[in-house]
Amino acid sequence: MDNDHFIRKSSNQLLENLFKSKRTNQILFLAVLVLTFLYMLFLNLKTPLIADDFVYTFIFGTSTPVTSISDIITSQTTYYLSWGGRVIAETLTQMFMFLGKDSFNIANSVCYIVFCLAVYFLAVGRKIRFELLLLTTILIWFFTPMFGQTVMWLTGSCNYLWCGTIILLALLPFRLYEEKQTKMLKSIWFAIMMAPLFFLSGITNENTAGAMILIMLMFCLVYYKRKIDIPAFAFTGLFFSICGFLCMIFAPGNGLRATNESAVSEVTMMVGSNPIITRLSYFAYNLYALMPLVLLAAVVFVLLKNEKTQKEMVVFGIFVLAAVAAMFVMLAPPKFPPRAMFGLAAFLIIAVVYASSQLELNPKRIRKFILIPGCCLLVFYVMSLGYVGVDAMTVNKQYLARVQMIQEQKSEALIQVPEIVPLSSHNGMYGLKDVQMDPNHWVNRALADYFGVPNIVLKP
Repeated sequence: MDNDHFIRKSSNQLLENLFKSKRTNQILFLAVLVLTFLYMLFLNLKTPLIADDFVYTFIFGTSTPVTSISDIITSQTTYYLSWGGRVIAETLTQMFMFLGKDSFNIANSVCYIVFCLAVYFLAVGRKIRFELLLLTTILIWFFTPMFGQTVMWLTGSCNYLWCGTIILLALLPFRLYEEKQTKMLKSIWFAIMMAPLFFLSGITNENTAGAMILIMLMFCLVYYKRKIDIPAFAFTGLFFSICGFLCMIFAPGNGLRATNESAVSEVTMMVGSNPIITRLSYFAYNLYALMPLVLLAAVVFVLLKNEKTQKEMVVFGIFVLAAVAAMFVMLAPPKFPPRAMFGLAAFLIIAVVYASSQLELNPKRIRKFILIPGCCLLVFYVMSLGYVGVDAMTVNKQYLARVQMIQEQKSEALIQVPEIVPLSSHNGMYGLKDVQMDPNHWVNRALADYFGVPNIVLKP
């Protein structure tokens, strides 16, 4: 009995040191960040240019290559006036295509780390807890809709990862102020300094930016209810983000884009072309895909409700309500691709990590809910990383072989290239248009123009 007591006491002490030691937490926190960055850099290096990427090497609507910053400005002006208001994402895409894929590989890996940290600090606040950062990276890895399209694909990453990061950074002062009203956050200079970021956050992505404004309003309501002075940055945040949002929504090109867009063929084949049925089908399909994360949020909600007061439920409720609002807003557009759920999935992940951070950790709970399930989840996570890495290397090898084939046959009037088939949704090419049999298909034309050859088609 004494032996068992000694072993239990020693293991409790070990767990206490691991999870509550400040220095250990800092070292492991940094290790998670470094390893995540290195792996993301590897994936970025193995992800080729895909589909729309080739289009962005040209001034919008033309086959004239972008050769300067002024060309990008001209291109984006045309885009804003004739197609849509997401000029932040489009400018980032053209800028990276102009600077080159190598620059993007490094910048995108850094952006992913900033995104993970933004999710973490919005959920946890100022505390450093490595296990919650690890949980954050795992949830982002498994529950980000169409990870390859929203994080790895250059065009998609600029639209979702980069714009999502801007939105989360704009929300961070609101969350940190709710936790602690510091002198810096109260400063008028901080409010002025943040104004450009607030404006940019409003002009990023329609449903996520709208949900962001709702979150800002809800935090202001919390300050008011708790009799906390509403800081200056809350006013500049709401004002400039709404200004940016209106600039995006009322872009002259939005009307033309709406009339040209229609539901994708897969959904139309299943439910017909009725716009209401199509919208509801998209909604149901995407909600179904999101259900594992929704169920996880429900589980942690029950645990949190049993342990904490209503005051400690507020942050959880804010981000869940924002996710629900962002989901229902997506009934408005003619189509609702799964990658459009990127922002609302991030809000749900924040809610889950927040609830996890509020639960009391004692040795018994650590053993029961963290050690065994956590180790199993970690093994599954590592296996997934390995599978995705192999798929990325395979696709990259096929892409390089395709490029070599195009270079060797540049004098040919018609170049036939083999199909590339990614196996994982974490791959940037997964689910995106690739070379078709029709030489006049937009992907074929963009690829041919990019490599300076007459025609490219898919090998039968």
